[in-house]
Amino acid sequence: MPTIPEQDAVDLRRRARSSGSRVARRLVDQPLRSLGVGAAVLVLAATAGFGGLESAIAPTLAPVVPGTSVAAAPFEITLDKVLWTAELPGAYLTSDGNRWLAITATVTNTADSSVVDPVIDALALAGVAGLVKEPVRGTDRVTSSARLLLADGSSPFPVQPGLAYDLVFLFEQSGEVPPPTEVTVQVLGHTSRPSTLDRTQGWFDPTVVAQATLPLREAVDTAAVDNAAVDNGAQE
Repeated sequence: MPTIPEQDAVDLRRRARSSGSRVARRLVDQPLRSLGVGAAVLVLAATAGFGGLESAIAPTLAPVVPGTSVAAAPFEITLDKVLWTAELPGAYLTSDGNRWLAITATVTNTADSSVVDPVIDALALAGVAGLVKEPVRGTDRVTSSARLLLADGSSPFPVQPGLAYDLVFLFEQSGEVPPPTEVTVQVLGHTSRPSTLDRTQGWFDPTVVAQATLPLREAVDTAAVDNAAVDNGAQE
């Protein structure tokens, strides 16, 4: 598949950032918008009750710090926020009463060709109770149920080389369990090699390269809050 010229890529990113979709407002315009500032302090605070950062992150893994990029071939991934919401336009829960656990992140394809499959398990949650999707065999890791572009809620596939995509990774959780106050987020990288079936070159062997336990907060629809404030003021 041909790559997108550099100027066109810049224009695509500019249009995505300027989009005013409800998906973007609901997951970006909320009190955690500044997680990238002082993120290391935030991670330490979230894990202090468990002995600090060292006990929350395996010694061989890099930490996941919001606002800081992680190399996870074929991507560079920058985590933004970890939220939960009971509803999200364009995303459909399998049962009433369930909720979405959502991770917003910027994903940049650093390879020299477009990719599809690796983005599916680029981010995962580990050890979270009540997730609808089954864990990866032999682990407590669950990959996302859906991935959407924040700009318009559409599918990000394929991910073109050299482009940065603002995505939301969605994990459906049963409403029979309460939303957790913190979750363990894992970033997975892949290895470029020929397929064992047809020898086609691709990205395989997802491996955890970074993880951290981060606080989870409810997403706030600031547009709805602002409208309610205006209505209340008019009534007064």
